[in-house]
Amino acid sequence: MPRHELADAATPFAERVRTGWRYPMRGAAPYTIGAITLFEAIAFLPITGLKLLVIAIGWVALYTYAFECLRHTADGYADPPELAVNGGDGTSVALILIQLTGNAIAVLAPILFGVPGLAVALLFAFVLPVITMSLAFDGVGAALNPLTWFEAVRRLGASYVMLFAMVLASSLLQAAAQYAMADHGPTFFGTLGYYAVANYLTLYNFHLMGALIHHKHETLGYRPASVEIAALMEPDDDQALLAHANLIARDDVPAATDILTERLREGLAPAAMHARYRELLRAQDRLPELLVHGQIWIAALVVARETRRALGVVQDCIGIDPAFLPDATVTCGPLADTAAHGGMTRLALHLAEGYVRTWPQDIGAPHYGLLAARMHCHLGQADEAKAIARRLQAEHPGHPLGVDVEALLASLDGARTVAP
Repeated sequence: MPRHELADAATPFAERVRTGWRYPMRGAAPYTIGAITLFEAIAFLPITGLKLLVIAIGWVALYTYAFECLRHTADGYADPPELAVNGGDGTSVALILIQLTGNAIAVLAPILFGVPGLAVALLFAFVLPVITMSLAFDGVGAALNPLTWFEAVRRLGASYVMLFAMVLASSLLQAAAQYAMADHGPTFFGTLGYYAVANYLTLYNFHLMGALIHHKHETLGYRPASVEIAALMEPDDDQALLAHANLIARDDVPAATDILTERLREGLAPAAMHARYRELLRAQDRLPELLVHGQIWIAALVVARETRRALGVVQDCIGIDPAFLPDATVTCGPLADTAAHGGMTRLALHLAEGYVRTWPQDIGAPHYGLLAARMHCHLGQADEAKAIARRLQAEHPGHPLGVDVEALLASLDGARTVAP
């Protein structure tokens, strides 16, 4: 069993909400809740000014550990941290000051400004979770920037609304606990029970904030520390396999090729492995297999939107077989467009003409026929361009692209007229 259990970022946030209630009861969290609760009990001693001091220290201790839970969860760890290792950064004190200021606004704004003031109070309650998350990672400056709030909420989407709903529900539970235990229960034990419930709900809320960051880390551009540590401690399997294949290739190229063949059959593989596989095939003059692999890799690259790299593989295959063409419309078409936009005129012409020749009845044939005619124009081959354009008019009468075909023909005829 690993030393630190890791959470799965793909787990739906709703599932993290459902199972998160167990988080404050695991690891060091219940001991921390108990210790802080017992410390807050000192406030019952009849010493002037002691209650305010104890509550302040208790809040700082609680939020310091809660922030560590937030960061720990956001970094992909399933269990609470043993210690608050970032306790000296002042985020807990900053959050307490922000909350006190916000609570003052929430109370005074409706009294002073009526309905608009109530709207301000509700808005603060809504953005407080995102302020807290930003404070944990970006500092006070970013946490107090409204642009940061709304951009983060936009990226988090509906999951943030779910988080806010849970924070609001926790606040209502905390208020109910205060009413039932602290205000109407036994003075000492009732208040102690209320402190325990409030501390538990605080850790639960901060855990959910961290879980949302972990779940949406790619959207937020955040890299969890657990991923980085795992990458440092465990070498990439594909890199190790490639290194092994290179070692074998020194004495036995076919055996090294077979090793990479088995890996590529398993599915998605890094570009370096594909490139090395092609080098080994070429060294053995296994040209038909190079073409087969080219078809497979080109299709995968187009799906991954790596069309530039795919065009490089197409050129390599054309060097082996001048008649080579990607074997599907969904592959050939986008590559022809990319080549045309990238100024690779001859390659775009090869792909566009091959598309029309191979799939003449396809819905995309008129588009790529027109693209081929335009590529001929770029190469100064007006007669070929006109021949393709006229064939398009004959084979696809009434097509929406007919206007563009006519404009192309008119430009070619005009150029021929004004030519000396």
